[in-house]
Amino acid sequence: MDEVNKTKLSYNITPITDNYVPAIISLLKNSFFLDEPLNKSIGLTEEIRSVIQLEEYCKTYLLTGISFMAVSDNNEIIGVILNNIMCRDDITENEVEVFDESLQFNKILIILDKVQREANVFGQYPNANRIMDLKIITVDKAYRGQGICKALVNKTRELALELECQIIYVECSSHFTAKTAEKLGFKCIYSLSYLDYVNEQGEVIFNTQSPHRHFKVYALQL
Repeated sequence: MDEVNKTKLSYNITPITDNYVPAIISLLKNSFFLDEPLNKSIGLTEEIRSVIQLEEYCKTYLLTGISFMAVSDNNEIIGVILNNIMCRDDITENEVEVFDESLQFNKILIILDKVQREANVFGQYPNANRIMDLKIITVDKAYRGQGICKALVNKTRELALELECQIIYVECSSHFTAKTAEKLGFKCIYSLSYLDYVNEQGEVIFNTQSPHRHFKVYALQL
C-alpha cells in the first residue's frame, strides 16, 4: 500500500472555479478517461478525436455552479463530481446527438441515451419535477478508499435539497460506483447486462472487464 493511503487526507469540497479547470481536465484524463469501464473496453483513449469529444462533453458540466471538486491542503485536485439538473419539462424524445458516427465516443453517447430513456426516471417518479443528475464522479487513483467519493455525493445532496430537487440520479457503468451508490442508500431502478447489449451482427459492443458486468441506474429520493 502506498504511504499516501496510510494517512488520513485533509481536503475541502468546493464548487468548481475557472482557475482549476486545467487541473480538473488533467485529473479526468488520468483517471476517468482511462478507468471508466466503457472507455476502457473500446480503447477510447487510443482515438484522439474521441478523447477530444469526451473532453468537450466533460467541459459542458464544469462551470455550471453545481459541480464540485475535492481540493487537498496542498491545493491538489484529488476528486471531482460533475452534475446536471434535469427538469421534467425539458425532457424530449429527440434522437441522441452524435458528433461523428465513425468515432468510438459515439458508442458511449448511444448507450447513455438508451439507458436514460429506458430507465425513465420521471416515469418511475411521477411526482418529481427536478432531478439532480450525477454525470461523472472520479477520484485520483492515489487517494481512493478515503471517502472522497462519498463526500462529493453528500455535498451534491446538500445542494440538491437547496435547489428543491426531489431525486438524485446516477448512471453507473462501473461496478464500484454502483456499490458506492448502494452504500449511500440509492435504489437501483434499471440494469442492463453488457452481454445483452449487442450490435446488428449480435456482437457484444462493450467487452468490459470483471467485475463490471452491468450498467445500472440508481435514484435517491430526497
